[in-house]
Amino acid sequence: MNTWIEWFGTFASVVVAISLTLKNIKRLRIVNLIGSLAFAIYGFLISAWPVFGLNAFIVLVNTYYLYVMARDAKKPETFEILYVNLVHDEYAQRFLQFYKSDIKKFFPSFPLEGNDDYLMGLEACFILRQTVPVSLVVYKREANGDLSILMDYAIPAYRDLKNARFFLETALKNIARTAKVVHAQAEVPAHESYLNKLGFTKVGTSGNVSLYQKSLS
Repeated sequence: MNTWIEWFGTFASVVVAISLTLKNIKRLRIVNLIGSLAFAIYGFLISAWPVFGLNAFIVLVNTYYLYVMARDAKKPETFEILYVNLVHDEYAQRFLQFYKSDIKKFFPSFPLEGNDDYLMGLEACFILRQTVPVSLVVYKREANGDLSILMDYAIPAYRDLKNARFFLETALKNIARTAKVVHAQAEVPAHESYLNKLGFTKVGTSGNVSLYQKSLS
């Protein structure tokens, strides 16, 4: 067997393995499709027809479900806001505990527990998509009427920016009608990238925290 064919087969195996580590379903499907297609080609090159047939089938399955996801993405989704109290709402507490380790990756200094007095002074809401709680936004009102977002956490399967855009473009019209500017902060590069995609502008730093703001039209 040619060495390049062996390396091609190894590449296909690695891509498939990487796909299985992804939490985002769409990305998993795309990467798995690429890996399976490569494996199907590998099977064809070495005349391993069971390998070719199985992976060709997986390519078709991934293609079908990506088509379904693209089709469903065009359908209008129902977004809703559910206001909660971070201290007294049982579901909010369970949500924070369940996603605690993941939340800390994006908001390492946000106090998830043991600081009830501070949390009581904040407001929070879940963003629902088709009645499913997919994002938790924690914020506070400033004296001048502006809003500061302290945490904007979306569960792994729904990190497509739609939740945040709904909050910024629709929900804020009811939450803070007089707000002219929304403030946010980032402690990790991933959240900085997220804020940039949403149109926030970096305005400074405070220690290790990057400060952002977005004007509301």
